[in-house]
Amino acid sequence: MTLQLDAPQSPQSPQSPQSPPSVSATGRKPVSGRRVLLRRLTALVTVAGLLAWAADRAVPSGGELVNRGGLALLDDLAATALRPSLDPGFLGVVLEATATTLALALLGTAGALVIGLVGGLVLSDVAWSGALPWPVRAGRLVLRGALVAVRSVHELVWALFFVSVLGLDPLVAVLALALPFGAQSAQVFGETFDSAPDAPLRALRAAGAKRCSALAYALLPGTAPLLLSYSFYRFECALRSAVVLGVAGVGGLGFELTVSLQSRNWGEVWTLVAVLLALAGVVELWSNRVRSDVAVVTCADWSVGQERSRDGGRSPRGLSRSTRWSLALAVPAIGAAWWWAGLSPVGLASARTQDLAGRLLSDLWPPALPEGGLRVLTGAALDTVAMAVLAMTVAVVITLLVGPWAGRPRADRRGPAAWGRWAVWWPARLLLLVLRSIPPTVWAVVALLGLFPGVLPGALALGLYTGGILGRLVAEAWETMDLAPRESLRNAGVPRAISAVVSMGPPSANHLVTYTLYRFEICVRDTAIVGVVGAAGLGRLLSERLAAFDFPVVTGILLVSLLISFATEVLGRRLRRALRA
Repeated sequence: MTLQLDAPQSPQSPQSPQSPPSVSATGRKPVSGRRVLLRRLTALVTVAGLLAWAADRAVPSGGELVNRGGLALLDDLAATALRPSLDPGFLGVVLEATATTLALALLGTAGALVIGLVGGLVLSDVAWSGALPWPVRAGRLVLRGALVAVRSVHELVWALFFVSVLGLDPLVAVLALALPFGAQSAQVFGETFDSAPDAPLRALRAAGAKRCSALAYALLPGTAPLLLSYSFYRFECALRSAVVLGVAGVGGLGFELTVSLQSRNWGEVWTLVAVLLALAGVVELWSNRVRSDVAVVTCADWSVGQERSRDGGRSPRGLSRSTRWSLALAVPAIGAAWWWAGLSPVGLASARTQDLAGRLLSDLWPPALPEGGLRVLTGAALDTVAMAVLAMTVAVVITLLVGPWAGRPRADRRGPAAWGRWAVWWPARLLLLVLRSIPPTVWAVVALLGLFPGVLPGALALGLYTGGILGRLVAEAWETMDLAPRESLRNAGVPRAISAVVSMGPPSANHLVTYTLYRFEICVRDTAIVGVVGAAGLGRLLSERLAAFDFPVVTGILLVSLLISFATEVLGRRLRRALRA
């Protein structure tokens, strides 16, 4: 699917000077070219000013940035890249950690999908067609606000909270993944239900069918391919997050990687990184195949709430054997993951858990300011925004340098040029996979070896990680662009370079801007991750207060973080909507 960011305006009939201004198909008055140019210049000046402010905050005058003592450690890390640890005992530990990571990701995804399905049905306007009684309207409003609050808190922060109540129990990782991912899934599922044709549902309801029966027979079957597609995409995300949760001590590859980094056992670090890359690559290839079969929807489509047509520009295919086996083995795999992780929800109902949870909730309220008052909290919030701005700058640079080569070559190309294109495509894809598969906490630890703590190492770590994700999203969008306008210009005699720039430049730029705005919202939320390992911002302040059990201040920090995330999300959606218009 090509995102319709440059859809042409519907033709307007000529109007006399006395006629009112014409209205475009989007319901807006036409905008003059001068106003469009003024808006773009204003946007460029604003972005440039924001970048200058963020750079000034990250690089204080007179401050030393490079940690010369840590450069030797970076040299040792690079020198052992070709000498990973192959000790049989350690490889056994790695194998167990890999199984644990897969089990936690699978169980977290299953919990998130249950929450998402129930929440999506409650939030869907199609599912609740007709006049709603006020208790239902009030309940939906409360649920919508609760889901926004839940998904605004990073899963690592949820894990740290649950550890204080449940201890180092595998249930911590499952709940930390299920809650925020379930809140996000509920939003996506609700929008998917609302975009489906509602005529069959209304017909069943008019014939006297109960609401649950009508939903089961009319709404769910039609949306099942898209729901399945999103489920496998969500599993990809859960796998990366399960590795991040290792910082909280819940086990898996992330925990082993953190221990090896802290002990400076570089051979073990490289072994774990290699296993992590192999696991991420296999899961992504498998997920891409399944998603392509069931709904032909890419990660780029899901990221900004776009749906691809059933054929996606290709001939529809039936479910492959691998997809059918994946669906058939889903439930047994969840059972095996439950057994391997040793999951036991009985602890949730124990008197000790209820007592600790009650104490935690009472300690969290009312909120309080940290030592230093509003000045310290405001400074941490500004550091968070500056870190996110610089991280997205790094990610955009990576995308511009690698993204054009990471798009899958067209199948209709032949000859030496096609072979050369494939030869470049593989390294570009591999680089993006490496960047997004290594957790941002690990990137932050490596950055802190060469740089002193502050905004800059956190921005660099998040930028590398986000660059791998943004590059993939943009490359997927560029892969599906329509080449007909470019070929038309070439057939008309326009040189190849000019025809490519004129026909593909504007939509490519819109793809990049759209996904950059989307990832910026996520990046603001992800600053909590690098803060836990020593970078600046609200994340660092939060980890310090959590370690000191200063829960009233933790609540104050979370409220400020929620406010920043909410403002960023609202602004990003408005800007993306304006681009689509």
